[in-house]
Amino acid sequence: MQCAEDHQTLLVVVQPVGIVPEESFFKIYKRISTVSQINVRDSQRVLYIRYRHHYPPESNEWGDFQTHRKVVGLITITDCSSAKDWPQTFEKFHIQKEIYGSTLYDSRLFVFGLQEDIAEQSRTDVAFYPNYDECEDVEKRIEDFIESLFIVLESKRLDRATDKSGDKIPLLCVPFEKKDFVGLDTDSRVHLKILFPFIVGF
Repeated sequence: MQCAEDHQTLLVVVQPVGIVPEESFFKIYKRISTVSQINVRDSQRVLYIRYRHHYPPESNEWGDFQTHRKVVGLITITDCSSAKDWPQTFEKFHIQKEIYGSTLYDSRLFVFGLQEDIAEQSRTDVAFYPNYDECEDVEKRIEDFIESLFIVLESKRLDRATDKSGDKIPLLCVPFEKKDFVGLDTDSRVHLKILFPFIVGF
């Protein structure tokens, strides 16, 4: 289901953590996915977002070769009605992040059901709501989340623009090719010439 327009979008995965009623999950997912583009503050740029609620981790492995398949953001939704369940719930959130950890720039956890004593804990990556109906600022939090992705991407772009380490060009390869380069110095022009003698300029 890929299309040419995917190349101008950032891929964000939205998934439940623990047991979340399907109807409730898709109710929030629908609201999240309405934030499909934002105008970045203090910039002329527009960010386009592509959301997926199911995205196999093996697809993310293609991110180095096809950037539009790289998961850069993760939003998780969970039910947690008891304070004693909160530590376990938060641990599940971290486990979910590790699945896409190699490419992830930022993440958010939306918690539904906890009482105010827990909800008062200040975290930028966690939002607490009493239920699925009383969550008026979901869209605003998503906009802030997307802007945080932009900040990370922009800082990486500026770092690359000022990098004076030389003219090394990373060797792009698809996931199943990586095993062929184990133990090789893929940055070395000598190895590249041996592997790809037809490349002009080596």
